[in-house]
Amino acid sequence: MASTMKEVAARAGVSTKTVSRVVNDHPSISPQVRERVRRAVDDLGWTPNAQARSLRTGRTGLIALSVVDLRSPTIARLAQALVGEAERHGLQVSLEPSRGRAERIRQTFESRGALFDAVVHVGPLPPGLDLPPLDPERPIVLLGRASADPVALDAVDSDDASAAEALTRHLDMVRRDAVVLLGREERRPDAFLDRLARAFPDAPILRPEFGAGKTESHVADRAAGRRLAQRALDEHPRTDALVCADDELAVGALSLLRERGHRVPHDIALTGYGNIDDGRFSTPSLTTIDLDLPELARRAIELIAGRRDPSRSEPSRTTVPTTVIRAESTLGSTRSSEEVATWRG
Repeated sequence: MASTMKEVAARAGVSTKTVSRVVNDHPSISPQVRERVRRAVDDLGWTPNAQARSLRTGRTGLIALSVVDLRSPTIARLAQALVGEAERHGLQVSLEPSRGRAERIRQTFESRGALFDAVVHVGPLPPGLDLPPLDPERPIVLLGRASADPVALDAVDSDDASAAEALTRHLDMVRRDAVVLLGREERRPDAFLDRLARAFPDAPILRPEFGAGKTESHVADRAAGRRLAQRALDEHPRTDALVCADDELAVGALSLLRERGHRVPHDIALTGYGNIDDGRFSTPSLTTIDLDLPELARRAIELIAGRRDPSRSEPSRTTVPTTVIRAESTLGSTRSSEEVATWRG
């Protein structure tokens, strides 16, 4: 039998009115009480009646998750984390793929108030998209925008600057100086790659090419990583490190390096970005950047929930720390497991 609000209130030791206030993100609830109620909701598996709440409050309880493409493992994991975090707040998520089209993203933004209470947009914004002004009643959170330019909306970003600095120190420690950077598509802002380019001013930057007549999707996927690695070897034969702006690129590059007979990391070190599962289980395992996706999701949903507080009138920008995962693709497979460690970015 499905649990009820009354049972949740009894488990948490509060009134049903308090449970309702927590579910509706009322700002007057203390963090301790809020946590007790959320724990009771999780324990009992209770789901608020979204339709009844909509009739009572004029809100849908629905958040739009605007993403360019769900084929990226990192984006898919982040979407899953956002859905889970939203459910903890009694909210539901609608996936809205945009394929990077400005008009599609604009339509999602304009649907606030009619279809959605709020929007979380994941990734960079396309050129030519005019952002709406801050609306505390119908918030937009930009997640992983990868740009230092200020915006009049709430934003949550990974600390790519610290990640690039920590990875630079690691590559210096393993004595790599003939670095080639493998980036995402040209039109995509990339704070992580920009920082690496400043750290290695002589390093070539190779990016996927999507010219007229090409049938490949416009994403930095594994096939693109293979092609970029081949270009790096052909055009820069002294290369001793490939630094990739995405784990998908790195996994593709690894397959090409093995096919060409290059030992990783003895001949060429390899690094990625995103800490996907395939990188952990590849041979050799992949040195990469962990973005703490659960924390990114938590901060984004809390920004939406916090917009109910009328005292918050200015846009908020939050930066989430990253971690360098040092693994076999830079340290070597002969190292002991104790030596495969992490650095906080």
